Amino acid sequence: MTAPENSIRAQFQPDVDEFIEDLETFATGSYLSDEDKDLWDEPFDPAALPQLKTLLERFLDALDALGDDPEGEQLAAVAKPFFAQLDEFNQSYADAVLEPEEKADIESLVFRAAAATGATDEALRELPELE
Repeated sequence: MTAPENSIRAQFQPDVDEFIEDLETFATGSYLSDEDKDLWDEPFDPAALPQLKTLLERFLDALDALGDDPEGEQLAAVAKPFFAQLDEFNQSYADAVLEPEEKADIESLVFRAAAATGATDEALRELPELE
């Protein structure tokens, strides 16, 4: 499904795609030479990444569904279940996919996408943190 041109999803899809590509590079070790791969272990199954991408895209779609200038509690009502889904997803892969760096990247994406809805600074302060 393609998002409308002016949607939050369309605006942040390149960020999601780059995030997933970076994780795939890491998971597959494609950045390593053949010699370096001898001692390398796959950190997680790259087959997990389509599911993660879907979760990120659904979150962006949920922000789109809020419309312009959502209240803080509306943002939190979208972000909290999303963060719970991410936690459940990560646990299903032995907490190996989303390390602190990836969680920080997702938090940044969440904040920027929520801000793109036109939410006020006060509303944005109600966004939960990804633990």
